[in-house]
Amino acid sequence: MGRSRKRQRRGMDHLSNSAPNGVNATLAPTYVTVHAEMAREETVYSDPALESQPSVAEAEVIAPVLPLEGLDPWAEIVGPALALEDAPAEADAGFTFSHPDQLELEPWSLERDAAMAEATEFEEEEPPVAVADEPDAPEPVPAVDVVVDPAVETAEPVLAVPPPPPPDPAELMYADARAAAEDGRATEALRLYRELLGQYPGHLRARNNLALLLDASGDHPGALAELDRALELDPEHTTLLTNRGALLGSLGRYAAAERDLRRVLRVEPANVEALFNLGVVMTKKGLWGEAVPHLRHVTELAADRAPAFYYLGEALNHVDDLLGALAAYQRATELQPGNARALYGLGIIYDRLARPDDAALMYRKSREVARR
Repeated sequence: MGRSRKRQRRGMDHLSNSAPNGVNATLAPTYVTVHAEMAREETVYSDPALESQPSVAEAEVIAPVLPLEGLDPWAEIVGPALALEDAPAEADAGFTFSHPDQLELEPWSLERDAAMAEATEFEEEEPPVAVADEPDAPEPVPAVDVVVDPAVETAEPVLAVPPPPPPDPAELMYADARAAAEDGRATEALRLYRELLGQYPGHLRARNNLALLLDASGDHPGALAELDRALELDPEHTTLLTNRGALLGSLGRYAAAERDLRRVLRVEPANVEALFNLGVVMTKKGLWGEAVPHLRHVTELAADRAPAFYYLGEALNHVDDLLGALAAYQRATELQPGNARALYGLGIIYDRLARPDDAALMYRKSREVARR
């Protein structure tokens, strides 16, 4: 038995050439051929029946490198593929796999290798086992084309469309009143708006439009009262505040107008109407320098607004920016050729620039436009 184990180690030394120690290897389900290196006469058989077996020197022993049961054949092994040291053959802990499982290796003897070789040769000589014919598969059933008759084809369900909601009576009345005002039927429009507000007092648009009609008719207190009522319902409504500020300014109540307009600009800094009206209020108060930035901002936001250019020219003239005032007046007359006040302002600027002929021409044009 000691001689057999010595031969086993010599066989493993032969295998060490294919897997150097310390090199990662991938274990595949392959087999190696082990050549016996012992002489026939050195072999001692314990069983007389084995005397007729071929010698180890004449046989090529087919032995697996590892038992592969339960191991992924391509599992990566970290460490030497084989442990070739003189460690006990009962178990080999030198394999470190990518998973924690460890394989316990059974020692291999040359006698077992020989028996395996004989079994392997016998298996190779066995005739192939005839495989019973599988029963014939049933023939495929030919597909049948289904013809759909359009007359009987099931139609998709049609979803019922809900009917439109009935029109709002308040909006119908508002539309009639507005149409009357746009057609120039001011008296009828006033009556329709009042009827509407009698039934729907919270209709802010109707109350605002009623105030505009009253102001246009000369009833300024009545217009202011309607705007006050509307702002009681919505105190921060920017359009209502702007309109009331403009109305207060036209009535000479500049401080109250300024308060309303500044409330709007705190919320909407680029509100063109509030900027324009505040600029005009500043000119009425004689605060020309304060009027300039508001009016200039309007001309930047609304470059086609002729009155803004006219009031800007007025303010710049009073702060002695003559060239700026000249440009503003000229732009106002380009946008609004019939603006007599802008033409008269041009005459003043030409006078201050020592251009009397041009000034005289502008004064004459202003008078002609005013007489038309």
